[in-house]
Amino acid sequence: MITSLAYVPFFDPLPIWVKPWFWPLLLLPLCLAVAVVYKCVRCSRPSQVPREATVLFVTIVVGMILTAAALAGLAAIMG
Repeated sequence: MITSLAYVPFFDPLPIWVKPWFWPLLLLPLCLAVAVVYKCVRCSRPSQVPREATVLFVTIVVGMILTAAALAGLAAIMG
């Protein structure tokens, strides 16, 4: 078998959970960027964007937290 130094996705996963507090925090700027860009496209007046983007940002983050909690609960029940 020939081994290479190349990264092979799905066979050699990256160790992102070495510091568990760091990597999930990178989801916050991503959610903020998605919320701002989406509301910039959808809002008719620029003065609406900050409030609408904040509401969408909070909705996305709360939805991800609830989804993570439900999946963690399901994994705990199954395993």
